[in-house]
Amino acid sequence: MTGRVIKTVGPRFVAKTVEGLVICSVRRTIKDRAEYKLSPVVVGDSVALELDPVTGSGDQHLSGVITEVHSRKTLFFKRKSGLRENKTQVIAANVDQMIVVASVATPPLRIKLIDRFVIAAFQGGMDPVVVVNKADLEHEIDLERLRRIYETVGINLLCTSVNTGQGIDEFGRKLVDKESILVGQSGSGKSSLINAIQPGVVLRTGEVSWKSGKGKHTTTAIELIPLDVGGYVVDTPGLRALGLISLDKKSIDQYFADLRSFSGECRFSDCRHRDEPNCAVKAAVERGEIFRERYESYLRILDDTEHP
Repeated sequence: MTGRVIKTVGPRFVAKTVEGLVICSVRRTIKDRAEYKLSPVVVGDSVALELDPVTGSGDQHLSGVITEVHSRKTLFFKRKSGLRENKTQVIAANVDQMIVVASVATPPLRIKLIDRFVIAAFQGGMDPVVVVNKADLEHEIDLERLRRIYETVGINLLCTSVNTGQGIDEFGRKLVDKESILVGQSGSGKSSLINAIQPGVVLRTGEVSWKSGKGKHTTTAIELIPLDVGGYVVDTPGLRALGLISLDKKSIDQYFADLRSFSGECRFSDCRHRDEPNCAVKAAVERGEIFRERYESYLRILDDTEHP
């Protein structure tokens, strides 16, 4: 029997099948495979499973074991934190787009983190969308400039506020008939945005920790949630940092299209666009042809790859 994993809670998984929902464990042979070591099964996976009907408390319910994970078409993956060597941890699979949610304040907007998520979306074969939330709060961000920064490289940016309703309809249209994963810092309002689209959805929402200015972790399980407007959405635990995998100077260039359009004119073919002479990218930044914010974000990500 085949199914789709729609929820993960610790070592257990819930798969949707033609027979109904099945609570699953994972066969050891899958756990032992090197490519699945950290992420044997994730939300969105298409799987083969064997049923094992179990009777509990007088009610018949379905349980089973996942015997195979089918090929993943798209991925959201990152470097597993706490490990010295680069180990890939997959968060979700087979979704269409990644919606990067940031806030204008509490927690503050971080372009570098947005760009890291955008790179992760491209690496995993997903289309990125940037949502700047809590637009009703007092802030000093030039939202129109920020919109131009991302639309210049073909990435749509929306400004939203759950409190005022700004941008909520446009955000909802982005979700229709798509499978989307929402990512971003804790406290940026991912769960609140989903609740604004579909009020009946049960999602835990929390507040920002006023002591640290950072968001509290509010989403613990990861779940593929069906939407009344069509499509599905995955809400994920907030991430204050995102470790990227298989990224070096050459590969960073391919994810910064605005820089790449000038890098071919640099004096050196391996130019890092930092200290090298006759760098066409730095010259374009000085002329205002590349947004300085994007260039500085590139430098910070480059530095992270050289000094992980």
